[in-house]
Amino acid sequence: MIKFLILILGLVFAGTPNNQKKVLVLSDNPAIYVSHSQFFNLLNKSFRVDYKNIQSNTFNLQLFGEWQYDHLVLFSTTNDLKVSTQELLDFYDSGRNILLLGSTDQSKYFRKFLNSFGLDMHEYGSSVVDYFNNIKGNQNIVTTSNVNILKVDKPVAHQGAGLAMTPYETFQVYGLVRGSETAFSGPNLSHNIIYVGATQGRNNARFVATGSWEILSDEFLNNSNLGNFELAQEIILWGFGQSKILKAENLIHRRLDSDDIKPYNYRLREDCYFSIDIFEWDHQKDKWVPYVSTDNDVILEFVMLDPYYRLPLKKGDGAKYELQFKIPDVYGVFQFKINYLKPGYTFLKIAEKITVRPFRHDEYGRYLVQAFPYYFSSFGTMAGFVVFLIAFLLNK
Repeated sequence: MIKFLILILGLVFAGTPNNQKKVLVLSDNPAIYVSHSQFFNLLNKSFRVDYKNIQSNTFNLQLFGEWQYDHLVLFSTTNDLKVSTQELLDFYDSGRNILLLGSTDQSKYFRKFLNSFGLDMHEYGSSVVDYFNNIKGNQNIVTTSNVNILKVDKPVAHQGAGLAMTPYETFQVYGLVRGSETAFSGPNLSHNIIYVGATQGRNNARFVATGSWEILSDEFLNNSNLGNFELAQEIILWGFGQSKILKAENLIHRRLDSDDIKPYNYRLREDCYFSIDIFEWDHQKDKWVPYVSTDNDVILEFVMLDPYYRLPLKKGDGAKYELQFKIPDVYGVFQFKINYLKPGYTFLKIAEKITVRPFRHDEYGRYLVQAFPYYFSSFGTMAGFVVFLIAFLLNK
């Protein structure tokens, strides 16, 4: 019997990939494991999950200089976390992802931490109210269809506090789920109310925050008329780096009339060919697939201090984006640059340095069209001198 159990356990663990990412869930409320069971089921399908009390000393984010987890889920409370906010920020700066489920009575510790990502929680004890978009006339359980970046087809329900972007909002801060035009929370206007906010760092680490726990609770996730279940799936996929992930490879540049790839230098006014392959991660197929940009927004910059060219790359076969252009009539050190910052997608920053040289003395044309006036004037002067000489000698 014991051997049979060992065999069964061996088969179970053999089916679990060794490279599965680890998630740490921190909360001091045991009731959430019942009220949010659907959310935790989604987490357990894709990750190895550790559950710890927020006040516990039995976990380490970092041990001997190595991060022990890939992602972090925080259920904010009135209690502070044992680790410092700086350690959490270091965790994020290392390229790892954080999901924070907020609440109206969360401590200053969590409010300060949230503010580090360009987001603010509304006032203590506040709650979003909507008299027009709600469930069964309960103005405190509001709904909205204003979802960005994430793919959610049904209205999303929310109960609790809202978020707002700080005044120094940048292109890296997103309102994933925003309140409807009729929603309000105390003195905050509707366009400032965010139910789910996010920040993506320049290192492509992602931080997602919700205004309340309830948005991912079983009460809303089990309601087939709402899109909260889809939202939970999308938050896990996007927030933990499984969707809208881009990578670029196979960068090629060459002279148009040559097969020599990535030459060290180009000559003025040469025709140049540039191409690069861009892929997007498909979590359903579990592989990289060609990325298709529908906005024609993959831009190549040809830069020396300032861009001389900004040219959209054309979609080629497969994952290829390509372009032909003429090297400018300026010599120096240039760079091929792609700085792709599409909202919701990981950032692509690519640079390749090359040199543009002037013509060598033996590369200039023998006769230049623009010099024809000088040619005519020179030969005209010689012809005039001969005519004058003949006329002078004959008349003497």
